[in-house]
Amino acid sequence: MAQAKSNLTKNLKEIEEIVSWFESQEEVDVEKGIEKVKIGAKLIKESKKRLQEIENEFEEVKKELAE
Repeated sequence: MAQAKSNLTKNLKEIEEIVSWFESQEEVDVEKGIEKVKIGAKLIKESKKRLQEIENEFEEVKKELAE
């Protein structure tokens, strides 16, 4: 079963929203904060994987153009 590719733009937007949430807090609720950090870490991991996939796709296109 093929796993859907993560949407890099969507992930980056969600990460930006998490950063904004932290910046807007006068006092961060530790429980909510740790949840946000866990979600952010997952999004970053997915984004890094997707960026690698995109780089690989780009390299394949470059090879095709060079032939």
